[in-house]
Amino acid sequence: MRIVKVDGAAREDLLKLLPEGVWVGCRYGEDDRPGTVNGETLSRLREKFPEAKFVLSFGESDLTHAERLRKLDELRPDYYEYQPPDPHKTAEFEEAMRRLDDISLPKIAGPFWVMKDDTSSIRDREPFREMMRRETVCFQLIVESAVDPGFKLSAAQRRMLDDFLEEIPSLVNDSFERSVRLDRYPLNGHRGYLLEAVVPGADKAGRGWNALTSGKVVRLLKTLEQ
Repeated sequence: MRIVKVDGAAREDLLKLLPEGVWVGCRYGEDDRPGTVNGETLSRLREKFPEAKFVLSFGESDLTHAERLRKLDELRPDYYEYQPPDPHKTAEFEEAMRRLDDISLPKIAGPFWVMKDDTSSIRDREPFREMMRRETVCFQLIVESAVDPGFKLSAAQRRMLDDFLEEIPSLVNDSFERSVRLDRYPLNGHRGYLLEAVVPGADKAGRGWNALTSGKVVRLLKTLEQ
């Protein structure tokens, strides 16, 4: 069974249309503005949708490390999502790994970009293995692209990515607007899909370039059930 993570799905109107067991990407926000959740909202959604898995992230400068630890202990999401520093910045990366040791939750990392003109993010697998040693169970890859003819990966790049996916557990995002069916997505080895739903009222500046309307998300996911 493929994993499906939908960022922007932390709202009842969309969650009730999604498959049971969906992973819900949530960004924490005290004021519960569109696109974020506070503790009360997260608790209510978890009670109403007990089969869903809630993945909680924080803004880069929203809270100190100690404050994040307290919030994670208080809210107890199913997964903690983080964006690691560039592994080439050795001191910063090592410090981030030490901080992960303080968090006793399974973790999801990313996103990492895999593009036709730059596949450097997946060439060295050791940083991914290091994160896996810190209970990182899944990585998020934005692929550009296995389906868009204007930015399509070469056959050699596809083989390299498929080989990476066989070892490193990953969810993939792509130009799904161009893909009619997820069950025919041409990559191999990925554990599932990462989608982003447009959140009404949220700041457009924070929206991913390939965010989809709620209707498109629902239609795509139905292709996995057929």
